[in-house]
Amino acid sequence: MIRLIRFLRLGYAVPLGLAIAGVVGGFVLGYGWYIAAGSVGVSLTIMVLILGSIARSLHGTASPQSRRFVQKHGDRALAKIERLKTTGTQVNDAYVTELKLVVAPPNEAAYRATARELIHPVRSAAYQPGTVVVVKQSPRYAGVVVVDADPPREWTERPWQVGVIGDERTPEPEARQGNVVGRLAMAVVSAVVIAAALLVPIRDDVLGQLLSPPNLFTAEDLRAGVAKLSAESERFEDLTVEADQLRATVPGAFLSYRGGTVKRDSISTGKPDKQFAANEVDFAAIPGLVASFGGDPADARVSIRREDVGITMTVRSANDSDRQLVADAKGVPALTADAFTENGFPQVAELLTKLSGRQEAYEAIIRTDHVEFQVPGPGPGTSDDYDWYRGRLVEHRPSPIQPDPGAPLFALSQLSPKALPAILAKVDERMPGFPRDKISVALRENDGTWSLTTSVEDEYGRGIEVTASPDGSTVAVMPTR
Repeated sequence: MIRLIRFLRLGYAVPLGLAIAGVVGGFVLGYGWYIAAGSVGVSLTIMVLILGSIARSLHGTASPQSRRFVQKHGDRALAKIERLKTTGTQVNDAYVTELKLVVAPPNEAAYRATARELIHPVRSAAYQPGTVVVVKQSPRYAGVVVVDADPPREWTERPWQVGVIGDERTPEPEARQGNVVGRLAMAVVSAVVIAAALLVPIRDDVLGQLLSPPNLFTAEDLRAGVAKLSAESERFEDLTVEADQLRATVPGAFLSYRGGTVKRDSISTGKPDKQFAANEVDFAAIPGLVASFGGDPADARVSIRREDVGITMTVRSANDSDRQLVADAKGVPALTADAFTENGFPQVAELLTKLSGRQEAYEAIIRTDHVEFQVPGPGPGTSDDYDWYRGRLVEHRPSPIQPDPGAPLFALSQLSPKALPAILAKVDERMPGFPRDKISVALRENDGTWSLTTSVEDEYGRGIEVTASPDGSTVAVMPTR
């Protein structure tokens, strides 16, 4: 058993395998108990390396196997200490000390050798130069010498005799180094096997997240992930899709899906008015939305939630908060036109009239990225507001201000696409560089005449009012100061 442990290098492999499993299962995959195991493994690995370093310092050039053999089976001999020096390694209060010896075997020629011993300061007097000590040595391991800690009395009373001293003996390279590469390879292999065994309980996560991670921006992988979440909860309050994981808030809990595994954490109570079911969302549209969003798919995340306008899917960039693409539950992207252009406003008007079902409006407020129509409501004397925001879906709500009885309506088809650019051109002519996003044009009726009007003012209080006919034929400018 001891030979097997040494052969497999389990002294190094067990703590290293524990550390590897802890890093993979805890710090990479987020399992708490693996974090604890990894911390223990790292601590044990450091301890084993320190002890190994001390052992190598104590053994010197001799291999551990040769020292063990000489200690157990070696022949005794007298040796005189010629000089000594510390190696700098300390174990508790003792120092690893290198002894330069002249060894005189009973029936052999004397020779010089080097031994290393752990010497406590209180015993240092017994190891001074000129002192004779009893050692063990063996022809099998030439140059390996170990001081006998408890020699028989007959050896301690023998007189020191030495004749001709031969050459210095040092351990053979094979005995000194052994198969370093082989031992290292065996330690690594054993550590990997142990780590793999420890990761068996979470093998699905290891396989799904590390070895063959799914791409949730593909229809098949996304469908499988949503099915796993739906098996945990029928209702969602929000759902976020990233390339490698799904995160969802459900009634009373937080779910995450990664690598084929669903994890649940408790959170606060739910919000029933924000909930939706998975079958209300066309998840198959998400890969196309991400592709049209552009950039690196790994940088994109899709948030699905119920808002006032209904269920929306918003694609955002993790690194650029200004970039976003909004679509409805079926994956139809929101209109992103510029309402002040000849092509942009007709698109916005068509969208708002289609959703409201009305071709006429009491009033319209137009900005480059926001258009509001006030149209007749469902009951007599009522009105509704329909708002378009560039990059967001249309919002619909009852108007906070109701029209006067008999208020006139304007047919949006009569508003020329050239009228808005004509107003902007006049603003730019009279106030060069005025920001477009600060211009708001109102379509209103005054004394039976419909007109487009905007008032702009700079930081010095200087401004103008620009009025244009709906067909763009006339544009008038009046200073406001």
